[in-house]
Amino acid sequence: MAALDSLLDLGSELLVRATRNICAGSLLNADHGRAATAARLSDWTEVLSLYAEKNAEDVRVSA
Repeated sequence: MAALDSLLDLGSELLVRATRNICAGSLLNADHGRAATAARLSDWTEVLSLYAEKNAEDVRVSA
C-alpha cells in the first residue's frame, strides 16, 4: 500500500508541475497576443488618421 501512496504522490506532483507550466505558457502567449494587437491597432490608427486628413470631407471616422 505504501508503494501505491508513493505512486499517487508522484503522479500528483507531476500533474501539478505540468499544469503550472501550461498556465505559465498560456499567460505568456496572452501577453504576446495583447502586445501584437496593440501594435496593429496603433498602426491602423495612424493610417486611418492620414486617410481621414486627406479626405476629411468624404470620410467619417468612428472607433
